[in-house]
Amino acid sequence: MGRYLLCGKEARLPYEVEDLDLCLYTIEELCYFLFHHPDLIGDDFIDNRLIGFIRNELDLGEIADKIERFYSSPNDLDATIVMLLSEVGYYSDSEITEFKGRLVLRKRRSKPERLFFKAKRLYGEKRYMKAVRIFRPLLEDKNDVRITDDIRSKSAEYIADAYGHLYCFDRSIEYLGRAYDESKQERLLKKMYDVSLLSGIALPEKYYKVVPESMISAWHESYLNRELLTKNKAENSGMLKLFFKEKHEAERELTEYIDAERERFRVMAE
Repeated sequence: MGRYLLCGKEARLPYEVEDLDLCLYTIEELCYFLFHHPDLIGDDFIDNRLIGFIRNELDLGEIADKIERFYSSPNDLDATIVMLLSEVGYYSDSEITEFKGRLVLRKRRSKPERLFFKAKRLYGEKRYMKAVRIFRPLLEDKNDVRITDDIRSKSAEYIADAYGHLYCFDRSIEYLGRAYDESKQERLLKKMYDVSLLSGIALPEKYYKVVPESMISAWHESYLNRELLTKNKAENSGMLKLFFKEKHEAERELTEYIDAERERFRVMAE
């Protein structure tokens, strides 16, 4: 066990995990991905591309052969992954036992639940539009009885939050409304109210006809308090202090900041 740990072989052509825009160059990196991202492992994960990467790029033909012997259908997926982790030895026996427990929990979920957790993981990794493309069918499908109102409501809320991160506030308000339609949770109306104040977009009147004026006033006061707190933090931030630096140094740091934000936005929008 563990004969291949830190084998030193680095792939010339990496294995690409498209969901995360991630390139894996070693067997250790592959094990790390599998261990920490089981929700992103689809039924089609074990394929010729993965086996070819292990065999040809990492020169681990023995492991590739074992995968081919272990895996004959998606029913063998979990056992094959556990075999790979055990064979490489990147994780201890106790860690692999814990990992098996997570695989068991994942297998008990229905297909819509697995898709929901996959989209949730992508959202957590700031792959917002990739997450939206999975959440949206869960919201729209009214025929699959396995999709609960809770999944629909949470899917709509995650879509709203994703659009909020991408500054598409009109879409954010739209999907917060759809989340409220599914669950009738008051906090979603408050969230919609906050987005409206932040963006200047008018609220859909139909949601606020029955909300007491006192409640809206409390929401407004809460928003103003948080706005003041954010402003105070901004005044102490490095970005504001940037403008008091020497001109060329400030221009350089500002350019670096803008370039980094552009790249962050590009990744979120993919």
